[in-house]
Amino acid sequence: MVILGIDTSSDICSVGLSQEKDFLGEINIKLKRRHSERLLPIIKNLLSETGLEIQEVDGVAVTDGPGSFTGLRIGLSTVQAFKKALEIPVYSVSTLEYMAYSIAQHYENSILIPTMDARNKRVYTAVFSREKNQADIKRIEKDKAVKVEKLLSNIKKYNNKRKIIFGSGTDQYFKMMQKANLDNTTLLYKTRNFGGYNLATLGYKYIKQGKNTDYKDLTPTYLKKPQARINWEKKYLQGDKNADKS
Repeated sequence: MVILGIDTSSDICSVGLSQEKDFLGEINIKLKRRHSERLLPIIKNLLSETGLEIQEVDGVAVTDGPGSFTGLRIGLSTVQAFKKALEIPVYSVSTLEYMAYSIAQHYENSILIPTMDARNKRVYTAVFSREKNQADIKRIEKDKAVKVEKLLSNIKKYNNKRKIIFGSGTDQYFKMMQKANLDNTTLLYKTRNFGGYNLATLGYKYIKQGKNTDYKDLTPTYLKKPQARINWEKKYLQGDKNADKS
């Protein structure tokens, strides 16, 4: 079974191919806001380099958030088109689960805490574990957007286990996390080993189980309002409150 993995949740677009869990190929490119222009050519190039046609793809895995508002919409709309045209199973995966899955092989018997920068000292995060002698990860806490201080306070309850904190949120707030002096904790800085291949193998696991995300459910999970909306509310709604007080 050939699975295509597509991650557009950040400014790095990653597309990968796996056959079952065997590596076929992967392309990672920093695009910033150019996903709409480059995603399809990247997929076409990867297929060409691996000697495959799009009709030979048996399923697709795609990240559905949290992450870049625009990037997620582009990735998911592309996969909707594949699902409709090719009539193949598609599975949408939490970006945070995909991040945890990608590093789990290196951290047995650990609590895995992926983070993504959500701006203004906030992160998107969740909590997973990988038990000893277990290949798969287990979700412990759901995806959420929280202040960094709340994240650091919350994970102290896992002090009896080794904790691995990583991702763009860790990069952005590394010094703040260091100062928290968390017990039995490893902070990974500038970790970049997620990739479309890992997403493809995670998708293979779910698709093999018969899971198939409905076309209508291929929508982004944002967890918070767009930053432009937040800025607008701060500027205009706060102004209205101040006017009421005068």
